[in-house]
Amino acid sequence: MRKLIVITFCFILAAVISCSRDKKVDFAAAHAAKGYYELLVKEKYDEFVNGMNMPEQIPDSYRQQLVDNVRMFVGEQNQEHGGIREVRVVNCVNDSVQPTANAFLMLCFGDSTIEEVVVPMVKHEGKWLMK
Repeated sequence: MRKLIVITFCFILAAVISCSRDKKVDFAAAHAAKGYYELLVKEKYDEFVNGMNMPEQIPDSYRQQLVDNVRMFVGEQNQEHGGIREVRVVNCVNDSVQPTANAFLMLCFGDSTIEEVVVPMVKHEGKWLMK
């Protein structure tokens, strides 16, 4: 009877230890997303658009529309919140099957407001890009 109690205790202890181990989180996608959003702070809109996962060839007019939309977004943030002052990585949730992730970033604005955004990411040819 005593052996049974000891064995049961050992199994329970092993289960608790294995479930409580911290899983290592890969933040590579989140750091890539942070880098892209920091390009907005530096007003490098073309480079930000280059960080989007798109087909190799898109019409120049469509690409220019994307750049203009990013420029307008930053202009609105400058007007409403005093601009983006800092970008921080909060978390990253990687898909265990596909090369995708959700990067959680915190945008800190000039008027001291903070907004958390989720940036869907995909790994394409070894490089993390925004979806």
